[in-house]
Amino acid sequence: MVLAADERHCAGVDLASGALVRGWSSADPEERIHPYDVVNVVVDDEVDAVPDPAEPEAFALLGTPERVGHLTGRRCERLLRPLLHPKGQPLLGITATAVPFWERRADHPSIAVVEPDGPITLWREGPYLACRFLWQDHERELPCLDRDLAAAMDRSGRPWMAAPRRSRLVVALTPPIDGRCHKVVEAVLDRP
Repeated sequence: MVLAADERHCAGVDLASGALVRGWSSADPEERIHPYDVVNVVVDDEVDAVPDPAEPEAFALLGTPERVGHLTGRRCERLLRPLLHPKGQPLLGITATAVPFWERRADHPSIAVVEPDGPITLWREGPYLACRFLWQDHERELPCLDRDLAAAMDRSGRPWMAAPRRSRLVVALTPPIDGRCHKVVEAVLDRP
């Protein structure tokens, strides 16, 4: 079940194991994939196409994800609830907004499903889309890569938008950029 997707990356829940996973492809998918879509993938065991070898959840894909269905309601909730990031811990186990690539360790997650303590606000300035939310009693701001939200904000012409109450975030570390892996919001998820 997909939680976040861009051209060559897909994050979601493996329906067989219930684990949070990240798949990296060498090609763009033929059709657009959205949160809660169910996809079939083929894991490529021979090619090392994962941009950050310290991502414990990552694997390379042979081909692209193929959409085969969509999930809603209680089934989604049953899959997501055990994956929620613990409230008392720093996001992805680090307090900073970025970590040097050489300090990344495979025993720390590179992706998490986060249920913030309060409202989520999206703010746009030029090409930059920010996601602001409360975590551990502090307001956090991370870059937001959610293409659907960016397009909705472009259509509305408003520089900010509030996400629906009780939304969740898919927070992840980027592949290395100038030697650092940055925390970003890959998707803002409405409750299923």
